[in-house]
Amino acid sequence: MLDYVYYSGPFPFFLGKVSININVDETENVIQIHGQGIEEEPRNLIEFNKSTGDVYILGPVDCEKYDTLKLTFVEHDKKTHNKVSQLSVHIYIVDVNDNPPLFEHQKYNITIEESTLQGKSLILNKYHDEINFISQSLKVKQNTSSLKAEKYVLIVMATDDGKPKPLSSSCTVIINIEDGNNHLPEFIKQNVKKVKEGQENVFVSRLQVADNDTRETRAWKAKYKIHGDKNNNFRITTDPETNEGLLYVEKHLDFEEDPVKNITITAENEIPYYIRHEDGTEKTSSYKMTVNVEDVSEPPVFDRPQKQISVPENVEAGVNKKTSTFCFRYIKGEDPADCLTVDPETGDIKTSKSLDRESPFVKNGVYVATLYAVKDGERPLTGTATLSIQINDVNDNAPSLAVSSIDMCQSDETSQANITALDLDEEPYVGPFRFKLLEDVEDRWRVEPKQGYSVYLVKENKVYSGHHELLIEVSDLQGKTAVHKLSVTVCDCLNVTQPNCRNLKASRSTLEGASLRILFLCLLIVTLLVSCKYKKLQIPITIPADNSGHLIISNTEEPGDDCRPCHVGMSSCAAGHLMGDACCFQCHRVKGHRCFIY
Repeated sequence: MLDYVYYSGPFPFFLGKVSININVDETENVIQIHGQGIEEEPRNLIEFNKSTGDVYILGPVDCEKYDTLKLTFVEHDKKTHNKVSQLSVHIYIVDVNDNPPLFEHQKYNITIEESTLQGKSLILNKYHDEINFISQSLKVKQNTSSLKAEKYVLIVMATDDGKPKPLSSSCTVIINIEDGNNHLPEFIKQNVKKVKEGQENVFVSRLQVADNDTRETRAWKAKYKIHGDKNNNFRITTDPETNEGLLYVEKHLDFEEDPVKNITITAENEIPYYIRHEDGTEKTSSYKMTVNVEDVSEPPVFDRPQKQISVPENVEAGVNKKTSTFCFRYIKGEDPADCLTVDPETGDIKTSKSLDRESPFVKNGVYVATLYAVKDGERPLTGTATLSIQINDVNDNAPSLAVSSIDMCQSDETSQANITALDLDEEPYVGPFRFKLLEDVEDRWRVEPKQGYSVYLVKENKVYSGHHELLIEVSDLQGKTAVHKLSVTVCDCLNVTQPNCRNLKASRSTLEGASLRILFLCLLIVTLLVSCKYKKLQIPITIPADNSGHLIISNTEEPGDDCRPCHVGMSSCAAGHLMGDACCFQCHRVKGHRCFIY
């Protein structure tokens, strides 16, 4: 065996001498060398001097691949080729510190909950120095609930103990602090719901909850459970967009069996609620709901499906003493909407036109009519029945906007205005409504929030002053949708809290109207000055023979072309002229006719 030698170059390098007993006649024997470094990998690294027995290495050997080189020296008889002797030599390759420790990844992304306690292991760091694998864990030193940042970036370094110089490497660890479940979901409101008996897989109500944890996280997403539902009539799911609970009837309800169902619904998050030591036991959020089961018209059930009657034998044909003197007939009494017909013989009542729950004749969903049964006879008798028709609501009305035009103030910042929707239907065909702006309004207009009875129309600062027409789609809980045109006027407001662009419009219109009237008056004056002509008119006058008065010679200015023609038989001047003015004087005195009114 050769001794251990630490060497890193240059090459070739003398490893040692192999002593072999050789015959006196050296020419009769041959020595051959085989093994690693000769004809086996790593090839051509070992050189052997057959004359001296010296062994040389011609280059470095990677210890991580070959930790030992195994050689065999064989002595053969030159003539017979028989093996005379054999020697095995092992050359051990000693490792040196030429590989730094390496991590499995250069970057680690870790997400931990806000409520992670001190001492919990976060990640197992594995790094290797070619052959030797080492594992260490990264732990929390401080409770994360007291940390303020949402993300931490750490540089982790691994260093070996190699000589003469230690080697090292590093990796980056990014720790994201996920918002913990510090707030329970709280139900917003509680009320009574109604559902018809006999229905299955129908929607009942949306249960709204408020959760102050970060949206779209497991600490915010709600899970709902139903308690007190012995017959499993209900089921509940979570709306992934709004986090609301959607309550449905799974199995039909029976009014006669149970007209009122009282259930309790609890809400929790996808991750457990975090309890600090000082908080004590965990709190729960629950919601008590009353569901009224509405009775509906069901097929009648006969108490006696078979009936027997008896008559005496030998009764004469065609004789019926008991029923020959009177009969019933039915007539309709009060029918405010004139929507019913009555069969006078059977009393069957049918509708002659559709019943509208929103009709003014329907009070609280009930239409009331009266029916008379008249018994003919010597003294007719009348019975009165009151028919109350419960009209069950259907989703026949789409939601509408309370106002179709609003004013908003021009501003360098975003501004908002309230939008309210209405629906003539009743639950569950009403709100909260879903609002959606149509057409290309991105970066200019938006609606916040997207669901509710009243929402805000938000205007970005890119919107210019003037009149804008927006199309807004409003949907109720069952998906009944209507598209409305919303007229928005943007102006510079005097009072930002109460936008009012109409006053500015009115003042502007007044000024414009006054300006137009002044301009028209000026044009009229110019037209009259240009178009009117003046000339002398001599008016003939018939003087009675017995006239003893004085004649007054007078010249009168002839009227312009705007004088209207005169007609015989009229009694007054034309419209716009006073008695005695030029036009009327001309008609009456010159032409011998009287003026008239057009």
